[in-house]
Amino acid sequence: MPHVATLGRWVGVALGILSIQGFATHETAIPDDTVLQEQLEKSVDLRRRETFDRVLDARDPGELVEHATLTDAALDRHILGIDALFVVGDELFGYLFRPENGWGSGSGGTDRKAIDYTPQLRRVQQGRAGGPDAFGCFSCHSKGGPDGAGTQTQNAFLFGDGERIGSADQRNAPHLLGLGPVALLAREMSAALQAEAAGASERARAEGRLVEQALSTKGVSFGRVVAHSNGTLSYAAVEGVDPDLTIRPFGWKGHQATLRDMAEESLHIHQGLLSTRIQLAVRDGSLDAAPYGKGPWFDVDEDGVSLEIDSGMLTTVVAYLAQLEAPVIRPPHDPGLLDAFAAGRSYFDAVGCSGCHIPTLELDDSKLDARAPQPPAEDRPAFIVDVAKDGDGPKIEPKYAGNNTAYLVHLFSDLKRHDMGDGLASPAPQGTIPTRMFLTRSLWGLAETAPYLHDGRAPTVQDAIVLHGGEAAAARDAYLALDENARASVRVFLASLSRQPKLFVP
Repeated sequence: MPHVATLGRWVGVALGILSIQGFATHETAIPDDTVLQEQLEKSVDLRRRETFDRVLDARDPGELVEHATLTDAALDRHILGIDALFVVGDELFGYLFRPENGWGSGSGGTDRKAIDYTPQLRRVQQGRAGGPDAFGCFSCHSKGGPDGAGTQTQNAFLFGDGERIGSADQRNAPHLLGLGPVALLAREMSAALQAEAAGASERARAEGRLVEQALSTKGVSFGRVVAHSNGTLSYAAVEGVDPDLTIRPFGWKGHQATLRDMAEESLHIHQGLLSTRIQLAVRDGSLDAAPYGKGPWFDVDEDGVSLEIDSGMLTTVVAYLAQLEAPVIRPPHDPGLLDAFAAGRSYFDAVGCSGCHIPTLELDDSKLDARAPQPPAEDRPAFIVDVAKDGDGPKIEPKYAGNNTAYLVHLFSDLKRHDMGDGLASPAPQGTIPTRMFLTRSLWGLAETAPYLHDGRAPTVQDAIVLHGGEAAAARDAYLALDENARASVRVFLASLSRQPKLFVP
């Protein structure tokens, strides 16, 4: 079947774990027969559909991907509900793309049919053109459970020469849980920063003087802007974000602002698939064709396939990712370890880790449009996902019971870039992002995602902490100055940042 984990989600019997205020509490009650019967019926129905899809696709290649995506027309009319869209998105996430879908690139010319050749996997990517280095999304997102992280053997070798590992910039695949709330936090934080800058510009013009405005949102400082008397802004003192004041929470260096942009880029560099938006932008001259190929705009990668990823497929992926579960905090059972957990949480603050890995950020609006951002020429109705309610659980919870005006997101990040020192510097800048700068990695779900750091060089949490430098050096040194029992308690606390266990039926 395309993604075995889908079945587990439907049968999804939690092993005695309930999420309350970000913590998992143990519940020994076994679900009653009615609940178990409902889950099993869903499981059987899904198994029948997946078996039918697989056999049908064996007879008529291409049927499987048609069942794993929705057209824009179907999305316009909301033919499927949000629950069904989650299942469809899960199938697309697990789909193994083929040459006839546009997987790979460079057949040698558009006169060759895609079915007549098999592109080769490229372990080391070639410049910005990417791989392909995998057949499907789930190939590198499975450690610790469905939609998890990747092992070091699944590292991506970005921006290389296509041959030598040493020429590339390694990236370890992070887990994908909780991406919906993260995307919305970034949207709200960007809007707040931009509003502060615009307000400073207006005041400077109105008062005819220089105005300095501190930039801060959700308790995170991003430096300041200086507004001149004519309203122009200087960004030299801005910290941890681009001059456009757009928070980019995706990618190890924080280079993509939205789930849609991240999905589009990932499909290109890992599967060699081009979206219709990219093709049209190449046609219009608004996008450089070089990273994608040398062919005509409708088949710029010269693989004989003109329609590879349409906007409906991107919306399907985004809606799926936005509905994934949120990680939880799972304190240990053992009384001694529970004491260490509590002490470790205090030391986490005391040594300064929480200065960047902020435990909780508040989200005001839990509604995400899976179609945004749309190309300027399009004006399709929004397809809204409520990241606090839709899809797989557990979910982020309201700040106050019965009050949905604010939600608590326990991600342990400030969504800001920081200088991590020479020891962790990448081989080259990523766009305008310097080699030493990285986004604060969210720690929720950490327990199941070893190895650690952007390239997977750290096999343990201890190793990852020791390798912190730059702006994190003071917190690292404070941690190392603790006695071994205190350091161990910090690690016990970090090992509690996990995900909800579930029973998966194969």
